[in-house]
Amino acid sequence: MRGNNIVKKLLKLSALMVAAFGIVAGFAVTPSYAASNTNVTQSITAGSLTTDIRDASRVAVASPTFALGAVGFSFSCQTSTGTIGSTAQRLYVDNPGAANNGWTLTLAATAGATDTWKNAGTTQSFDFNDPTTSGCDDGVDADSRPGQLTVNPSVGTLTADCTSCTTANITKGASSAYSQGVLDSVTILNAAAASDDAGRWYLTGVGVSQTIPAEQAVDSYTVNLTATVTAS
Repeated sequence: MRGNNIVKKLLKLSALMVAAFGIVAGFAVTPSYAASNTNVTQSITAGSLTTDIRDASRVAVASPTFALGAVGFSFSCQTSTGTIGSTAQRLYVDNPGAANNGWTLTLAATAGATDTWKNAGTTQSFDFNDPTTSGCDDGVDADSRPGQLTVNPSVGTLTADCTSCTTANITKGASSAYSQGVLDSVTILNAAAASDDAGRWYLTGVGVSQTIPAEQAVDSYTVNLTATVTAS
């Protein structure tokens, strides 16, 4: 009997050991590993709001030039016309997420409101912003030169140059004549806050006309203008 009791105790102890081992073994066969996946991040930041003159391949034109129609010498005041913006010289605005509240494109004389049209030797000149009799006579400004330049963006053609943008909420400026101290900068384009925050556009066919004073010397004349785009 005593032997049977010993055997029973051994079997019971063996069962307990097996049960205990099973529990321990159950924890041991469940390994803990680091995550096998990783997060890859990518940031796209806004660029700069810019304007320039580019050709049909979007290459910047080094020295853009827009010529008004030639006129003959005249003893009377006369007007010459032309355009700014052509297929080969497009007036571009790039907004790569830089101006979310809109922007404005303007055109003004590079040398400021006291500049004039000048010939190669700068010995002859006429004005671009004297409103006296629409530029036919000299006014009260200091240059003693008549003449007035008018810019008409409303007749131009605005084109969206990206697949994700449109010309919606971008308006062309009204026909405006420069007037020293009154209108020194002409609005070419105005993009409202509802316009695309990211987009690229170009403008062609902006009308320009210049009143040339009577008896202006025979020569070729130039005035430099600069386009500026400003975030609203």
